[in-house]
Amino acid sequence: MISVIIPVYNVEKYLNECLNSVCSQTFENLEIILVDDGSTDDSSKICDEWSAKDSRVRVIHQLNAGLSEARNSGLKYCKGDYILYIDSDDSIEEDLVESLMNLIEKHNVDIAMCTHRLKVNGIVEKRPFNSKIITGTVNELLKFIFENGLWHAWGKLIKRELALEAKFIPRLIYEDYENTPRLLLNAKRIAISMDGRYIYSVRGDSIMEQRKKSTDVDFAKITDELLKLYEESNYSSDNKNFVCSFLFKQLVYNYHITISWNINKTNEFILYSRHLLRKEKSKWLKCSLISWKRKIAYLMIGYLPFLYDNIYRITHKARLNLDSQSEL
Repeated sequence: MISVIIPVYNVEKYLNECLNSVCSQTFENLEIILVDDGSTDDSSKICDEWSAKDSRVRVIHQLNAGLSEARNSGLKYCKGDYILYIDSDDSIEEDLVESLMNLIEKHNVDIAMCTHRLKVNGIVEKRPFNSKIITGTVNELLKFIFENGLWHAWGKLIKRELALEAKFIPRLIYEDYENTPRLLLNAKRIAISMDGRYIYSVRGDSIMEQRKKSTDVDFAKITDELLKLYEESNYSSDNKNFVCSFLFKQLVYNYHITISWNINKTNEFILYSRHLLRKEKSKWLKCSLISWKRKIAYLMIGYLPFLYDNIYRITHKARLNLDSQSEL
């Protein structure tokens, strides 16, 4: 049996479509756990309605504790041999579960995952299904996972014991970014399907959309912890070098977004990012995949931040004005 864990919070507009796609799966041996995380709209009622008409649906009602705790609650009560997380405003193709289960059985892997397509304003991205399947050890595929944005919690069929070993940290923002690396550390082999069977809904009112102009300090703290995690791992030196480059590039990318829209000198993410670039200077200076141009930028952010920030805002003024006008 497969346990599908769906955290639910104020998604009355999207929940029926999500549950219809899950309950209509060609693979029917499912346990569908809906964790109502203190919804204040009709989401709770919709959950109970689905439970009444489909015996596979189980509802957990709890006080609002956040996305991480909602997923952990689902893990606590699930009984399946494999775990699949789905976000309640997303949907899946009718054969997603079956296709991932086939990958696990055929290739004897611990985790099977798939790529996703975007759904914007009710329109799903048109992309021909790609039949390409990639298998290997995590060490062999780590770079591919990062480069293709496959670090989300959703869209992965995970062996039960691995999921239980990688519970989510409560009240943490960007919880996927922190959780997936820990999950992968314990996996031996994985399979990746490039078929786009997971449909990711882009919502203007979603938490991630609201954070596009400002990054929470959790992102910098997670980067700090991931640098330690990978340094202590058994991954190859090439992978460690790649991850070091990737993590710092992502940190500074979000730093640029935040300083573009936020001039608050006490912004926690901005201050922590500068601190981290100073503290881990030896790591990024030694990293061969980080160009000297980037290294100079990192030095300036860490030690001459006000000069760097002003130069960045001035040199990117035209783009920032364009972005600002597009918001009107």
